[in-house]
Amino acid sequence: MSTFFSSAWVVKTTIFPAGFGIVALLAFLGIIVWQEPWPVAGVVHLMLAVGAMPLILAAMIYFTPVLTRSRSASRWINRLPLLALVAGGVGAVAVFQGRWLVGVAVPMTVPIVALVLGWTIHRARRALGAPHPGLIWYQAALVGLMLGLLAMLASLVWPEQWLLLRTIHRHFNLLGFVGLTAVGTLQVLLPTVGDYADPMAGQRLRLDLKYAVLGVLWMTGGATVWPGLSWLGLGAWSWVVAGVVRPLRGDSLRQMVHTNGAALSLLCALLGFWLVLGSALWQDGSVALPLFFSLFLFPLVTGALAHLLPIWWWPGLPTPQRQQAQYRLGRFALLRIGTCWLGGAGMMMGASWGGGLAGAPVLWFLAQVGWLLREQAAASVGRSSS
Repeated sequence: MSTFFSSAWVVKTTIFPAGFGIVALLAFLGIIVWQEPWPVAGVVHLMLAVGAMPLILAAMIYFTPVLTRSRSASRWINRLPLLALVAGGVGAVAVFQGRWLVGVAVPMTVPIVALVLGWTIHRARRALGAPHPGLIWYQAALVGLMLGLLAMLASLVWPEQWLLLRTIHRHFNLLGFVGLTAVGTLQVLLPTVGDYADPMAGQRLRLDLKYAVLGVLWMTGGATVWPGLSWLGLGAWSWVVAGVVRPLRGDSLRQMVHTNGAALSLLCALLGFWLVLGSALWQDGSVALPLFFSLFLFPLVTGALAHLLPIWWWPGLPTPQRQQAQYRLGRFALLRIGTCWLGGAGMMMGASWGGGLAGAPVLWFLAQVGWLLREQAAASVGRSSS
């Protein structure tokens, strides 16, 4: 029986793109060792380059056919996130083994990102009608990722500018890639998961991208040129974030708190993102990395996966099985978020327990995923035996 459960786990989690979600959650557990003697940069690259980047690329590839009303991606396109995972692993090792590996990781990653970008542009041109405006957010995010990678490659040519280029690399990755992707997706995903209407989402996506891009540039300028620019960046992003939450009503909020853990996680992630941006105001223009993960990225990914994993496992029309799985994965969201935020506060105070507390909700969510799959496998055995 244990062999059956193991095989069921493998089958479920290797279905594209669910497997990258599991890998990301495992990579996020690296935050537990966010303290000496582990290099923080290594932990960050483990979580971002090995965890977040392949998952985001896989999600983009999954959603682009929906946004362009076209056929699913080909098999070779679906393999690009796996190549990105390998390249991200090389980038993470570079922190431990020497910066020269950056010269290997970046040339591996940039063509992958360029291929995904080119593929989205090709699909947009061949779309049935105008593509959904959310696609241009993905394209802007991919450009941000490439610029961040090239900044790190430039640091090998101009090592005297290492600190400046590293800061540009960090902000273009955190805000340009992850931030644009997340906020662009949340404008459609949050109303879908939260089951409320947002008829202005499409128009807002078309109009607000310029403010989000300006926010990325101003926040980056605040970290590299003059900290006062961070105020402009925060203002631009605040306009965008306010537009996402504006359609929410009291009944929707009450439903999220009481019954919809996935939507609550996504809403808290959006609030956490705004707080992360605000952290630049007291950190000389640089956003606080512990808060980025604990307040924003972890609630974002667990909330999104609570809704999307069952869809990826059981595609097609909604079924009671899938809805029950979404409910089960969304349970205890408020406790997970509170624990994660408390861990982030501890990390900001330099407490040794902060990283462990921030990682506990990720481990908790992984356990929920594993338990759900075990129950589903047991139910399948029961149905087949009967």
